Amino acid sequence: MSLRPLALSASAVALLTALTACSGGATPGADADTPSSGSATLKVAFLGGISTPDPDTAYDGPELNLVNSAYEGLLAYKPGQADPELEGVLATDWSANDDNTVFTFTLRDGVTFHDGTPFTSAAVAASFQRRTDVGEGPSYMVAGVKKVATPSDDEVVITLKYPNSSFLALLASPFGPKMISPTALKEHPVSDQGTDWFDSHDAGTGPYTYGDFHEGVSYELDAYDDYWGTKPGYSEIDFPVVADMSTVQLQMKSGDLDAVIGYADDTTYDDFTQDSDLATYAFSSMQTPTMFVNPQSAALGDDATRKAFVSGIDFADLATSSLGSTAEPTTEVFPKNLLPSDVDQQVIQYDSGALASLADGALSGKTITIGYPASSPSGKSLSDHLAATLNGAGIDAKSVSFGSGTYYSALAKGADAPDITFFSGFPDTAHPDSWGYVFYTPDGGLDLFGAEVPEATKLLGEAVEDDDIAKYGQAAELVSESAYWYSVATSLGTVVTQKDVGGVEDSWNPVITGVLDLDLLHPES
Repeated sequence: MSLRPLALSASAVALLTALTACSGGATPGADADTPSSGSATLKVAFLGGISTPDPDTAYDGPELNLVNSAYEGLLAYKPGQADPELEGVLATDWSANDDNTVFTFTLRDGVTFHDGTPFTSAAVAASFQRRTDVGEGPSYMVAGVKKVATPSDDEVVITLKYPNSSFLALLASPFGPKMISPTALKEHPVSDQGTDWFDSHDAGTGPYTYGDFHEGVSYELDAYDDYWGTKPGYSEIDFPVVADMSTVQLQMKSGDLDAVIGYADDTTYDDFTQDSDLATYAFSSMQTPTMFVNPQSAALGDDATRKAFVSGIDFADLATSSLGSTAEPTTEVFPKNLLPSDVDQQVIQYDSGALASLADGALSGKTITIGYPASSPSGKSLSDHLAATLNGAGIDAKSVSFGSGTYYSALAKGADAPDITFFSGFPDTAHPDSWGYVFYTPDGGLDLFGAEVPEATKLLGEAVEDDDIAKYGQAAELVSESAYWYSVATSLGTVVTQKDVGGVEDSWNPVITGVLDLDLLHPES
């Protein structure tokens, strides 16, 4: 098994594109019909604040609308389509050696950072080093890098410590390493003393620069005049922080806001769809609400009981009744589009009589506790609906909310932890290792109850070295058979805009919800 760093992500990776593929030098997202930036301003809501928009700490989601507008990486995923496809951004061509330990990139010419520093190969090693020095969640993405060589200004060769077929996918991740001006890195080194300069300033190459930031109140992006690619459709984007969704709804209906990206639950989104003055969108993603079963549960720890219990849940009905128009039921184990569907199907089939049999047998007199994070509307809805279903079948069940400071510690209490939890996670990028390793192995960071299927862990460790889809499929089968995890649905990324905002259908990310390529938005002519 390869030696991998601990992944602390809400993440998983899937890249079915061959690692030796090359990209041409076309401008990502460029379209001859896309208007160049004018004087228009777009107002987009941030609901209740965001995490710090530092490119090496940003790891929640909404703040990426700032980070990924000001910074760029070597690669990205093509926006506006569900199938993950690599495209070059600051790299124009790339290749990997046979064992996925050496990756060679040709860099884009004529690019400048926002401080005027030319982009060359020197920025790559410096940017990777800052991510390592900062040492927060996304740092694992470069932890496997052994050496960054720079044969010339426009070529970089990255050597890894061990084979990793997911490396290109990590570079393309929405959370992936961004290129930062070496000049700015020298002037503002990593420090553990107080606020970092990068919390409110940028030194990237992206289509926008950071404007006025008032933490917790408002944020601003300004179009970068010397951007190397297609000019963004709006000259300025303002992000007022709005306290609650009710206020967001009122401001969207009054026209005081132009867009809300994500945030909307099923009820809110359906309300938006009824307003003829607004445009609503729901796009596919890899975000996957998942049921986790506690292996130390007194009620469900027994293999036969747990498997019978999982078979008794109509997950398609649970997804539809709980999540409505903001999700689609899934029959796959890994998130959608991470693996070919024919090797990624749930093994345990629905048995309509299983719960009644358990109510009279193994679960008679026992209570099933279903925990969920209080910050998760989908978790609450799934927990409440399952509890109602179980109680209706004669199995005592209760749905319990845990605050953000107590949720993970509650799940770590072994036999005293909830019997079940629902958690809506997404991979960091589009490669099966990030999901499989992170969610299905105890060392991955989000195997919430610490369940393990040793043979699946072994297969996942082998598969990442050479991107062996058959081994990932075998691991998926073992995961499903265990009944420790069950993927319930595929979340849809919702976007609501005024009708004069164009480009939304070309700008969504195939991996996560709540983030758009904002430079592709433009006023409708």
